[in-house]
Amino acid sequence: MHRSEFEPAMAKAKPRPAAAILLLLIFLAAAAAAGAGSDAETTGGGGGMVGVHGTRFVVGGGERDGRPIYFSGFNAYWLMLVASDPARRGKVVAAFRQAADHGLNLARTWAFSDGGDTPLQAAPGVYDEAMFQGLDFVVAEAWRHGIYLLLCLTNNFHDFGGKRQYVQWARDAGHRLATDDDFFNSTVVKDYYKNHVKTVLTRVNTLTGVAYKDDPTILGWELMNEPRCDAEPTGAMVQAWVEEMAPYVKSIDGGHLVTAGLEGFYGAGAHESKDLNPWGIYYGTNFVETHRARGVDFATIHLYPDVWLWGSAAHTQLAFLRNWTRSHARDTELYLGKPLLVTEYGKFLWEGIAGANRTQRDYFLRLVLDSIYASAARGGPLVGGAFWQLLDGGMDTLRDGYEIILPEDQLAATIIGNHSSQLAQLSLITSEDVEKQAALRRRRRSAHRKIHVGSVGGPSGSDSYYTQTQQLLHILLVRFISLFTSISSLFSSI
Repeated sequence: MHRSEFEPAMAKAKPRPAAAILLLLIFLAAAAAAGAGSDAETTGGGGGMVGVHGTRFVVGGGERDGRPIYFSGFNAYWLMLVASDPARRGKVVAAFRQAADHGLNLARTWAFSDGGDTPLQAAPGVYDEAMFQGLDFVVAEAWRHGIYLLLCLTNNFHDFGGKRQYVQWARDAGHRLATDDDFFNSTVVKDYYKNHVKTVLTRVNTLTGVAYKDDPTILGWELMNEPRCDAEPTGAMVQAWVEEMAPYVKSIDGGHLVTAGLEGFYGAGAHESKDLNPWGIYYGTNFVETHRARGVDFATIHLYPDVWLWGSAAHTQLAFLRNWTRSHARDTELYLGKPLLVTEYGKFLWEGIAGANRTQRDYFLRLVLDSIYASAARGGPLVGGAFWQLLDGGMDTLRDGYEIILPEDQLAATIIGNHSSQLAQLSLITSEDVEKQAALRRRRRSAHRKIHVGSVGGPSGSDSYYTQTQQLLHILLVRFISLFTSISSLFSSI
């Protein structure tokens, strides 16, 4: 974060006793936060292997006595690809440096590139060492900048190969597979995938000498980016695949966390709410049931109302955004008891009307980040997120309309940086205090185990996840913490 210098007159000012006490408290809080930051820099990846205790991520010590950690993160799928060329590694370093300067502590990126022109895995079990050394560099740089990594192991879509490439490899070997969704039930394809998992997890970093499965820089493994299944839209096929693959990952690496990679679409299982999906249809996954699978440690959702509800009115998209975060926070708390991350969120910037678009995009950022902070502050399960996507300047070929270049987008950078600071302040609260707060919430809500949240049209009156008064109080608290953080930053520079 950028810190302002005090003017001489301010340094000479003599505050009243009450003000002096307040300023001292602010200074001590800022010093504590600065101490936490320096620890992250020296230990890498935020200070140690991350675990889960209830709806909280914890780091340092055991699950019960570790300190809570909240994630302000970004997506940069391109890190390994760019780092595979030593001449371009400066872009990777710049991205991590800019992220760390704005308090970001999580990067989500690909640990796969299946076939194609720039493969990590050129054929089943055949790997490109230069690409793997690019991933080694990414892990090492993340550690150096105190940033955790969420590493994704393959793609549902065609980009960088994904399930279509795995199915094609099986066809090339003589196996008759009907569709790309046979990825989820073909024994041959599942063996290909398991071999990739084992190869990546047991990889020994050529720069650090540490095996990936032992590296605390890695937050966890994501089984697949945005799994969907047209062949079985109600979710049973993806469910069975996750129930097989999550324990398999754990059998190789019992120290890291695992998540499925879901976007949050509801299916036909128990406690599912299909009417909350975009357009009220199935996408082949069960949000609740799949995140209950053995070996899955935390839940994820994505958030793209302008894409998912293409052509709908702005107020409809806004209502969807609010319902999506509330319903998933509610269901995660009631039925999962695990942490929840928004591992992708973004709003498209149309060319030619950048001014108006930036205003709308920044409003979207505030809504998402305020929702995350409000949940985290009150002991709810939504405890972090990662925007799509971070780029450095001069990377025009990777622009997709969602990019945020922090040095060139000062308002977005300020919004993101302030949010990072707010979450860092929350991390100073002990796990015991967090658990007491969560227990109090559970007792208050034990009488209504199922709370209806409105459909895409928006919440209605008393059906809201929390009341308008509570929402106002949370927003005021967010704004107060933002002001508090700014003042703390000033005093920490003395």
